[in-house]
Amino acid sequence: MQPRSSLSMFIRISLLVLLAAAGCTERDNRSPDIALTGVVSSPQEQLMEGVVVILRGVDKSLLTAVTSDATGQFSLRRERLNAGTYEVTVRAAGYELSSAQQVVITQDRPSSIELSLQAVTDPLRLASHLTSLDWVKSFPGSEAEKDLLVRNMVNCGFCHSLERIARSGYNAEQFTQVIQRMHTYETDHASADRIQIVRHPLPLENFIWYGRKATDIAEYLATVNLSQGQSTWDYPLKTLPRPSGEGTNATVTVYPIPRQPSVIHDLDVDSKGNVWYGNTGWDFIGKLDPRSGEFSEWPAPNFLPEPEEGLSRIVGVQDIQVDGTDTVWVGIGGNKHAAFSPETETWQTFDLPVIWKNPFLGPVRAGEKGLWATGITSIPEGGIRHEHAFRLDIESGEVGEGIMLFDDKPFPTDPDRVGQLNYCYMMDQDAAGNFLCTAPEASSIARSDEEGNVRLVPTPTPNAYPRRGYRDTNNGFWFTEFFADNVAVINLDNDEITEYPLQPRHISPYYARPDRNGKIWISSTGSDRLLRLDPETGKVVKYLMPVEYDARKVVVDNSADRITVWLPNKNQGQLIRIEVAE
Repeated sequence: MQPRSSLSMFIRISLLVLLAAAGCTERDNRSPDIALTGVVSSPQEQLMEGVVVILRGVDKSLLTAVTSDATGQFSLRRERLNAGTYEVTVRAAGYELSSAQQVVITQDRPSSIELSLQAVTDPLRLASHLTSLDWVKSFPGSEAEKDLLVRNMVNCGFCHSLERIARSGYNAEQFTQVIQRMHTYETDHASADRIQIVRHPLPLENFIWYGRKATDIAEYLATVNLSQGQSTWDYPLKTLPRPSGEGTNATVTVYPIPRQPSVIHDLDVDSKGNVWYGNTGWDFIGKLDPRSGEFSEWPAPNFLPEPEEGLSRIVGVQDIQVDGTDTVWVGIGGNKHAAFSPETETWQTFDLPVIWKNPFLGPVRAGEKGLWATGITSIPEGGIRHEHAFRLDIESGEVGEGIMLFDDKPFPTDPDRVGQLNYCYMMDQDAAGNFLCTAPEASSIARSDEEGNVRLVPTPTPNAYPRRGYRDTNNGFWFTEFFADNVAVINLDNDEITEYPLQPRHISPYYARPDRNGKIWISSTGSDRLLRLDPETGKVVKYLMPVEYDARKVVVDNSADRITVWLPNKNQGQLIRIEVAE
């Protein structure tokens, strides 16, 4: 005989499911666009909010997901689901489906499904649910030690979850060797089937990250893993809260790139809603038509010399921008710009008097006549760099005279970065066409005036490491503060910077992009969450993605009926679309 409380809960949930199914049937007769409804429950929580429900077709390619609301219910529109059989999985840290689930979608009436979840108590199984940010919260140690971890392992975390560290049995000496070896990888520019070693290992005596010896980092890592021979961790595993409220109001579609493995760093959207991406792993650019789901790809020009023996060639395609004429501009390593015409399917190249450091471009908006790019104009013996910015006239193809951004003097504003050279990371321009960029090492925004003079505007929070962003319609430039866990905006009329804190600590925001309603969309590293800030209220909404994702660029398609956000899932070789009702 069942306990009275369990039986009572079972009856309540069953009634709710029946009522929901009946109600949805009537509602869907009036709303034929609904293909699937359902409810999520568990014995522990009863009706569950914030569970990501994932549907994958029998071909295992396209993935569609929604999140259950405060009543445990969810629904999917017919335009996102073709008729057929789908496998159903969930993402809810600490919970799993009690049994495998499938659902059949028909064309004539909505389908319904009840999902029963069970709690996961086995630490080894629970560990597979944790994001990198969950692991940071779970690891023992001080905030200073966790800061050390996040700052020094951030690039490793772009490819690997911190679960890999936690499950390892490496001692400090072995971790030191791993850190030294991984420092030779160029993860942004190579696919998994290509050799990734792009520079020779540094001797350990010279190996310092952010002012810390590799041995110091390794010693901390050996305290949070299974190197002492234990079968599980001697600290509790913590998970971030599931989405709630507005965070459940999103439909997510994941499109895998046909050519695999692929590295998709950046993307952009043209006037027709097509998504253009740079496939850095294969020297291709590609286009997705979201209406048909069809992909097209074209080889990109390659201007890079063959690599030295023992080193791989750094693949060139990285940044991509679509201008007001739907011409596709591509940032390619080497001393050239490249533009692709979708109408003629041809490339046009432009000589630049630079050696590219990072093939990033400034955005090109409708009506703007030029774009900015930065490059290293000289590399004397000893590695001292001189960095300039150049403006390219997109109509004539002429390159203007460069402006000096940073010379060979370091900017030791961060005690952990003393001796590091400053550099420009993400470019944009103000309303007058003057250059601006984030300068992470100086913790500043670099701006030029009409005479080409460059000034630095420091962030209110020291050592914030501003990363990437975008200008809004009010002449404000929004950007992330990667190490400070803030998103910020600089008023380009008066250089005033306003910061908005993000929670929790170590959420590591990467890119900020405003939408047509003035909301700011923010990618975060290691949390598998997309954030949305309302600057008027300071409220932050978090959307949990159905897949592990490596956050890079955020693009908002303001032409769509619903607010539509696109993300490149870099190392998974995927494009992610998020649709939110306004």
